[in-house]
Amino acid sequence: MNQWIPSGKYGLRYREHETRTKGVGRYERPLRYFVAVYKWKKKTVTDIYGWEGDDFRNEDDIVASALELRQNRRDMKPPFTLKERNELRAMAIEEKDKEERENLARQERENQIVFKNMFYRYCEANSHKKSLKDEISLFKFWIGPAIGEKKLDEILLLDLERFKRHMEKKGKSPRTIQYTKAVIRQVYRFAIHRKLYAGEIPTVHFLKKYRFDNKRMRYLDPDEARVLLDEIRKHSETTYRIALLSLNTGMRFGEIASLLWQNINPRMREILVIDPKNSETRSVFMTDTILQMFQTIERGSQNSLVFPSRNGKRMTLISKVFDRAVLKLGLNEGITDRRMRLVFHSLRHSCASWLVNSGVTIPIIARILGHKSLAMTMRYSHINDASVRTAMEHIDKKQNEQSASKVQAC
Repeated sequence: MNQWIPSGKYGLRYREHETRTKGVGRYERPLRYFVAVYKWKKKTVTDIYGWEGDDFRNEDDIVASALELRQNRRDMKPPFTLKERNELRAMAIEEKDKEERENLARQERENQIVFKNMFYRYCEANSHKKSLKDEISLFKFWIGPAIGEKKLDEILLLDLERFKRHMEKKGKSPRTIQYTKAVIRQVYRFAIHRKLYAGEIPTVHFLKKYRFDNKRMRYLDPDEARVLLDEIRKHSETTYRIALLSLNTGMRFGEIASLLWQNINPRMREILVIDPKNSETRSVFMTDTILQMFQTIERGSQNSLVFPSRNGKRMTLISKVFDRAVLKLGLNEGITDRRMRLVFHSLRHSCASWLVNSGVTIPIIARILGHKSLAMTMRYSHINDASVRTAMEHIDKKQNEQSASKVQAC
């Protein structure tokens, strides 16, 4: 057995291994086994550090530990011995392991939350959302039956693709299918934000390459609009007024249904649209036709609806009188593309097309319709595109000239 050699630092001493070494070349030396011997509380204490490279990387680490413990004894701040330090570190490691195990167990419990329960919590927290009624309807008829009973961590991309195909078979529009993705994603984000879920969101790759053009393309010319209004008026004066207002202002049905009498200012010829779809309040100018229409309606109290439903509440859908008038006039006869079918929203598009044909610029039309960006209004730019008309007329002119030349040659 090799003899103990004092290192001269903090009670440290070592003995050298008979065969094992460390270092190379002139730095090679026997491997050292360290202990520290010192007096503490009138007792001789031996701290066993062991061989270099085991619990401590090298001699410097051992010296630093011995120095730290000596300073702790002087300051009377534990740990005082190597044994106490190792015990405290073991407790800390155990505590950390316990915390990690508890976190994993908690995450597992959270990830097992059923989707429908999380959706209900999401609805409670977002009761102020204007679109919540539509989201609840989507959940009731499509999302809920497909994945409502599944746990958040069980829902896969395959589940979403499956109910997408089901919606397509039932004739649901691409826009509606896209909306279901948005609702599902919002529920997951709600759960993650409140630390109720820590897994992946399955919608990341859902509908990733799903492209579609969902814009309504049907417009009425003034004659068609006049015939439609006459037919509607035969059966409902209120529905007639609502349709007339949309045609002459471009207002959405929801904006018209929400109008209060305090928003109507005949003297200033102004209609104030509060909290519209894009959340930006705007003013709408009253044409002579609209001003005269409001003059025929008995004005209610400031806080009452201009066009209440039969039960006095806000309308959620246009009266079926509108659809029956469209059916009777055959305005959708033979049309299968939903974008070309006439619906109430087509009146807003008709207003925009009339403005374009009258030479009104796109930025002005965007302000009238309440569009947040010009990109939304640009869909109407083709209606009266002079450059396109000139180009097409040029083709027609060339064809006529060629035909005339052939006749003269004969």
